[in-house]
Amino acid sequence: MKARTELLAASAVVALFAAAPYLAPLVHLDISIVSEVLVTAIAVMSVNLLLGYTGLPAFGNAAYFGLGAYGAALSVQYLGFHFIEAILVGTALAFVGGLILAPFLLRRRGIYFGLLSIAFGQVFYFIAYRDTDLTGGEDGMTITRPYFGIPPAHVAIHELSFYYIALVAFVLALIAFRSVVRSPFGRTLVAIRQNEARVRFLGLNSDRFIFVALLISATMAGVSGALFALLINFAYPLELDWHQSGYFVLSMILGGAGTVWGSLAGAFIYVIGKDIISTITPLWQIFLGALFVACVLGFPRGILGSLAALLARSSAPAGVDPNATFDAHTPSEVNVGP
Repeated sequence: MKARTELLAASAVVALFAAAPYLAPLVHLDISIVSEVLVTAIAVMSVNLLLGYTGLPAFGNAAYFGLGAYGAALSVQYLGFHFIEAILVGTALAFVGGLILAPFLLRRRGIYFGLLSIAFGQVFYFIAYRDTDLTGGEDGMTITRPYFGIPPAHVAIHELSFYYIALVAFVLALIAFRSVVRSPFGRTLVAIRQNEARVRFLGLNSDRFIFVALLISATMAGVSGALFALLINFAYPLELDWHQSGYFVLSMILGGAGTVWGSLAGAFIYVIGKDIISTITPLWQIFLGALFVACVLGFPRGILGSLAALLARSSAPAGVDPNATFDAHTPSEVNVGP
């Protein structure tokens, strides 16, 4: 019954987003903003896998996001690649970035992992910032959105077409993300977060699991970055900056760390909140920060995590600890070994 309810809820959410091009004008919302929500949600998932499930402070995932964005933009600008090819190039570049950085990140845990990931991200940021001949430097690089690339016809991608491409990409990323975190591999990641020493005592090499998680996270962030560059037809150094990583982390915490749908909820609030508040005041970052603080204080486990805890408490049988009932269904209580 629980699986059926989850399937129905997921179908309802996807159907709602499928109808967004017709619903968004009713609330004076441009469809490109909803596209940004879906694209950002994929990047937030990449952070959620590392921080929400594995317990690693992924404070530098903007490095992979920016590599995906620049990979797509450079392939369009200098190689004349089509849309699909540009997405593949951006994703591959982010994956390679993960392969290069992972061996260094695996040597550290806790706050040192987070600081090291930020440091590597800033290296990529300054490369993009200084290389004016290739990346446009501080001004970034403007591109023209390429054709879809289905031979022999050249299909132009307008805002509506891009939205449905972003929706398909989000659904595929969500299915992949859910499959990973609900698999034995994902349960092991949660166990590493709980007690890595115990995982090692059971004969499992935690470094290998973290290495694979880093590559999956980098790939997802690369897909998001490539889509984002083709959404706004622009790539710029701040996509690699640590501030961008901070927005992803805040969105994940806001939506609910360690939840499948929390990434979408957090991305929705961040992107829509930024769009609405920025049209009202140039000090939108202050008010957006206040919104984050209010939501975190009101929903300590994130919006979806807090709602799930509330539902668990209301449905807990008499004489049963509601916190234990809720935790038994969340990643934080996955046991490894006796």
